[in-house]
Amino acid sequence: MPIKFFLLSFIFVFSSCNNSKIYDDFDSNFEKNRWEENDIRVFEFENMQPEEVCDLKLHFGHISGFQFKVVPLEVEITTPNGELEVLSINVKLIDESGKDIGDCTGDICDVFQTIKTFETLEKGKYKVTVKSKFTGPYLPNVLGVGVIFEKMK
Repeated sequence: MPIKFFLLSFIFVFSSCNNSKIYDDFDSNFEKNRWEENDIRVFEFENMQPEEVCDLKLHFGHISGFQFKVVPLEVEITTPNGELEVLSINVKLIDESGKDIGDCTGDICDVFQTIKTFETLEKGKYKVTVKSKFTGPYLPNVLGVGVIFEKMK
């Protein structure tokens, strides 16, 4: 009995927390799973203390069997001192053999892609906007988009 209790406690402690994440938000409010062409997603957070080396990752959720290999996005990052950086990125969703790259469970896939590394994540308010640069009225089969600020280990 004590061994089972110890093992369960050990698993719970290590699976229930991720101390490396500073901020993690995912917006799944896409009507009919469509990302309309003029729809901009905004993420804001207050970093309470300076952090050494952090990655900004994009989280893109989609229905498996996505019809496009890559999704073009534009990401704007506003730092606490007001500096604005605009990044054009292509999120790769399907490999050369036609298989989903993301972590897929059933018909739901999640892709995580590092889009910027901060040598120092300053204290203060950050704003990240994400917009689709897909050349159509909407990008279909989108389940959500999010951002994660994560400390490097």
